[in-house]
Amino acid sequence: MAEAKKQEVASQGKQQASLVVNNAFVDGLVVQLQQKEKFGLTFPKGYNYANELMGAYLILKETYDNNKKCVLESCSQVSIANTLMDMVTMGLSMQKKQCYPVAYGGKLQCQVSVYGNTCVARNYGMKNIDAMCIYEGDEFKYHIENARIVIDSHTQDFMNINIDKIIGAYAIVTMDDGDQYVELMNISMIKQAWKQGFGYKENGSGTHQKFTDQMAMKTVKNRALKYIIRTYGTQMLNDAYDNVEAAENEDRTVLDMNYDVAQNANSEDFQPDEPKVMETVENPKMASELTRDDADVVEDADLPDFMK
Repeated sequence: MAEAKKQEVASQGKQQASLVVNNAFVDGLVVQLQQKEKFGLTFPKGYNYANELMGAYLILKETYDNNKKCVLESCSQVSIANTLMDMVTMGLSMQKKQCYPVAYGGKLQCQVSVYGNTCVARNYGMKNIDAMCIYEGDEFKYHIENARIVIDSHTQDFMNINIDKIIGAYAIVTMDDGDQYVELMNISMIKQAWKQGFGYKENGSGTHQKFTDQMAMKTVKNRALKYIIRTYGTQMLNDAYDNVEAAENEDRTVLDMNYDVAQNANSEDFQPDEPKVMETVENPKMASELTRDDADVVEDADLPDFMK
């Protein structure tokens, strides 16, 4: 018995290894990418898209949706393929946390992290990006020059630093040629951006409330990075980014609900309840019709006179 169990485990291990090494799905994506390379698709130096696809696929094997079901089973193959293709088109790595798989509404989507946006922007001429919060009491001055923001000065007292008193944030992008781009957002703009995301609550106690400074700088950084990517990126990169940004603005709760309704509607045949016959003296339940349980609980005092 023990030997048979060992053989079964070994067989399962070989089968799983075969799925990992010889996955036809991933191999098919690699072939598509090889074809796209012939039409101008390029990748960052040292980026091995075959390895990144395999690594991402292994992550998907252990990624589950809100119904605790593996995304490889619950999401359509088309959406899985599109997500992985968008990932490698942007030159990102799911293994390095540059992007994350997000499942809702029966589809898989690619969510890019701030590290992923930084990585992409560096591939298109960005040298550095810095961000800072502006607090109540800070001396902050800037002016507009040729429709671009130019920061003149920012003086901050250490005692002003308080996450409950953040009034804005800014990010400065420096390109390889020395050119600079500034993104400036006040706290109202930042919170509006948070509301577009999933899971943020104005009066909640989540990450945005506990680490307001970090989240504010992350938001203004992402906005600046997207400008660089959109401005300097290739058409193929921008097409992939269109898919990412479209997913960011979708209402995941509504899509999940609609998907569940579509999947479960009319899944069971309708069976109307049988009408109950009211028991009266004119239509009594005969003793021969009583079940064993009925007989155990019915007493003579409860029976009609003609049945005593």
